Amino acid sequence: MKPWHSIPIIDNNEKLVQIPNYIKFIDPHPYAVLGAPYKNKNQIWNLREGVISLLTDAENYLKTIRNEFSLVIYDSWRPLEVQKFMFNLALENQFKKEGISSKANDISSYPHIIKKVEKFWANPFLDQSDPPPHSTGGAVDISLINKSGKLVNMGSKIDEMNERALPGFYSNKNNKDHITLNDNRELLQKIMLKFGFAQHPNEWWHFSYGDQLWAWQYNKEYAIYGMI
Repeated sequence: MKPWHSIPIIDNNEKLVQIPNYIKFIDPHPYAVLGAPYKNKNQIWNLREGVISLLTDAENYLKTIRNEFSLVIYDSWRPLEVQKFMFNLALENQFKKEGISSKANDISSYPHIIKKVEKFWANPFLDQSDPPPHSTGGAVDISLINKSGKLVNMGSKIDEMNERALPGFYSNKNNKDHITLNDNRELLQKIMLKFGFAQHPNEWWHFSYGDQLWAWQYNKEYAIYGMI
């Protein structure tokens, strides 16, 4: 259990709404391409109203300091069935990586694999008092693109399940390439933290507002976003 899992939730009932077109996102959605069970297109790009407002402010601020870059959303709200699909897919991929012939319904026999996956993917089978961050509508996986629409090199892919995903992985490196990668990550972090987001300690791309991780990092008494 992560330290923020015990934070209570008092949902403010803020609406979940579609992300406006002026905020850039990956199209088609990477998880929809993998077969994630979104019921319709209206489920794919959604966030809480307050999060969209903060992202708008963050994008506008970014333009004032680095006009050649824009924020780009990789993933936003996940219906619970999508969270389950992606969690199980991550488990099966980890099975293959470790040379184990198994399926997701055999996961209880491999607690070490569950632990590895849970470092990056919230387990959707936990109690409703501890919802997956993306299922609250408050979490976003995000990166940077340049004026040509090309993703800025951040040193690892989003959802890459290894140590390169750690936000500060390149911070102590001395070669020129690593310095650039660290600068790119720090720019994204600076923008998101300035507008009140909390960064996941294991993922350079994951930021959230209003959920339990956010409440824990900012010493709030409770989270304001629960499961949607």
